[in-house]
Amino acid sequence: MLVNMIRDRMQKTLHHLGVNSANYKVLKLLPLVYVAWASGTIGPERAQRLVDLAHNHFTIGEWGEQILRGWITHRPDAAYFKEGLHDVLLLAHAPDEWNFGVDELQGLLAHAEAIARTTAVALDAPTSVTESEERALTEIATALGVTDGRSWASLLEELNVPRPRTT
Repeated sequence: MLVNMIRDRMQKTLHHLGVNSANYKVLKLLPLVYVAWASGTIGPERAQRLVDLAHNHFTIGEWGEQILRGWITHRPDAAYFKEGLHDVLLLAHAPDEWNFGVDELQGLLAHAEAIARTTAVALDAPTSVTESEERALTEIATALGVTDGRSWASLLEELNVPRPRTT
């Protein structure tokens, strides 16, 4: 009975987000998209890295990729991100039929930080994470209940390595 209730709840909220049980895995990319939009725009390097990650590390299918490309092209609003991050956490704690585990949440945060480090100048420079991206990473960590790690950017800042200036 509880499993059916969880399944029904998940299907309703996924439907509200424009996602269904066939392409729900695209939600795993929402934290990455959230940090990608933190600076206000998604450049071509980040857009390509998001698509590459989707192809190489996530099995999202054709429809999932269309949803991802929509998120890259048109920024979802704050309420959508909040609901989506909440649903990622619910999926991680849901019964096994969703094929998504709590152990994946830390990895999603690591992938989100990789997106934050992606710039036209440097593909993976830890110091390229801006303050707005650092805030987004903190919000993601809080929303997903992953609070045991810090980004390389914050660790380097603690060591007095300056962040790049944002325009």
